[in-house]
Amino acid sequence: MYGDHLETVCGCVVGGAGPAGMGLLFNALKSGAMPELAKEGLIIVDASPTPGTGRLGDYRITANSVGDVFLDCLRDPALRDVFEPLEHSPAYWRIRRQAQSAPQLADVAELLAEASTLVLDFIVEHYGVKLWTSTTITEVVSHDDEYQVWVESEGRSRRIRCRAVVLNLGGRQDPQHLLDSLADQGLAVPPSSRVLSADVLLRMNGVQLRDYFAPTLARKGRVSVVGGSHSAFSVLENLADALEFAGLKEVTLVHRSPIRLFYETAQAAIEAGYPFDPLKDVCPVSGRVNRSGGLRYRALDVGREALSNGHIGKTGVRVQLLQTQNGPEGHYESARDALAESDVVVQCTGYQPLLPTLNYAGGGAIRLMEVKGGLDSDPSGCPLDSHGQRLYGLHLFGLGAGLGVDPRLGSEASFDGRIYGVWQFHHDASGAVIDAVLQRLQQPVLQPVSLSRKQVASRDEQRHPFLWPVLANAQT
Repeated sequence: MYGDHLETVCGCVVGGAGPAGMGLLFNALKSGAMPELAKEGLIIVDASPTPGTGRLGDYRITANSVGDVFLDCLRDPALRDVFEPLEHSPAYWRIRRQAQSAPQLADVAELLAEASTLVLDFIVEHYGVKLWTSTTITEVVSHDDEYQVWVESEGRSRRIRCRAVVLNLGGRQDPQHLLDSLADQGLAVPPSSRVLSADVLLRMNGVQLRDYFAPTLARKGRVSVVGGSHSAFSVLENLADALEFAGLKEVTLVHRSPIRLFYETAQAAIEAGYPFDPLKDVCPVSGRVNRSGGLRYRALDVGREALSNGHIGKTGVRVQLLQTQNGPEGHYESARDALAESDVVVQCTGYQPLLPTLNYAGGGAIRLMEVKGGLDSDPSGCPLDSHGQRLYGLHLFGLGAGLGVDPRLGSEASFDGRIYGVWQFHHDASGAVIDAVLQRLQQPVLQPVSLSRKQVASRDEQRHPFLWPVLANAQT
């Protein structure tokens, strides 16, 4: 395995060491799967010089889970010795003090970054895993029974040949995706409107928000938010907190389906007077109401205020909720008018996966089939291409990809999106991926992978000479 300096051969490549990729590695370690996963060679590729959390720490919002959920990703007997240094971590103790409340994502990111460093150091030392940092995956080629993963580091390119690729490089919010989604409903945003993604807005501080919205507030322009998820209500709160005293009076929230609230139990929902369908809205695994699609914690508080009195939190900023699909009479028309009049439209309609170029070896681009909320993949994150062909050996389950509702993951029947979340990344979601990767690695190779030196494809002859990417804590 691993090969020479021109080409690297291994069993599996994990592309992206953010929350999803690290969740898989944590789970492989604590479940005892790491020795088998690394047996034929395991290479972790991440674009950051300090992998571990992706952009999680950039968001200025609370998590949609309590602190104990994140601690649960760490508390496993198999990881006790690995995580012993966390006893001296301020981030760890901050999260412990917020075990039953929702912490700031910045605190969660700090803790997971420290834990990820410990895990990466451990698997590099004990299992011979290779960690390539500051390295970007530029192309993945499907070739017979293997994948060719092209990577770049410091302007240099090289190729990895492997049987399995786990690819979670983060997500993006494409404005065109929003425009297409609205067009499907007969709605439109005028060309004069500015479309701002929630991903960008939720990383702005108060000063940056006031600077961005100053022209809109000066001309008393309309601000509309499209979406009904946790991020949409986080956007509402951040806007109201930052802009109320700068002149913001009202925000319009345009959402396709009803706003759903999360409750730990059906009894708690009943006591709160929240109407729900006991067959469609209750997760059969956990008994939670709207487990996947409901607003939680801080977003739940904001949502309740919006639904009950039409204000954002405890601020004086009003919010108009307009449901476009099967909503109350007049909502659709009001939403159409609101969007047509909007100076700024904030996109809170989910993510699309960040992907490198995907190609077949014989030529032709690979286009992955999409469904609501992510990619059309099986329970192990193995996607379909646009022709309906399953791309065995390729797995995506992180932001922008997600997993469909599955009995092992647990969810309410009324939820038709994709399942995300740090806890799921560290448990059930990555567990299914690990099982599928190990099954593939144990199957006979259709065409044995040779460690001999290979000629690179002619398309790359003009690139810089091949060199090792930056390696962290690994011997070449």
